[in-house]
Parts: sequence; structure tokens; C-alpha cells
Amino acid sequence: MTLKIDKSLAEVLEWREKSRQDTESMSEEEQIAYIRQKAQNFMRQHDLTFTAIDSSGQKIPYPPHLNDK
Repeated sequence: MTLKIDKSLAEVLEWREKSRQDTESMSEEEQIAYIRQKAQNFMRQHDLTFTAIDSSGQKIPYPPHLNDK
């Protein structure tokens, strides 16, 4: 029996592996900063904003400094 992997899942697995390779020599803090920066770049490129909820339950735009271009 052969498992059939959906094209979308295959893409996600490729991205995940590339990210792992790009960050494997970084510390945990460096990995977090790298991934956060990549996400912010993507959000800027696609003009996306999200609302996050902080620990006090207050809504805040995410990322907070998205407009700093």
C-alpha cells in the first residue's frame, strides 16, 4: 500500500524542511527571531494584518510594528 500525499501537504513539508535546514545551526532565540522576521515579511508582502489577544485579554494588531517599513 502506497501513501498518496496531497500536493498542498507536500509543499508544506518542503517549506518545513527548508526552514529546518536554514535554522539548524541557530540558537532557539535566533530561530524564533528568524521565523518571526520571515512571517512579518510575508505579511508585509501580502498586506496582511491580524489581531492578537494579549495576556490581559486586550486586542492588539499583529505584528505590532507591521507599519514600520
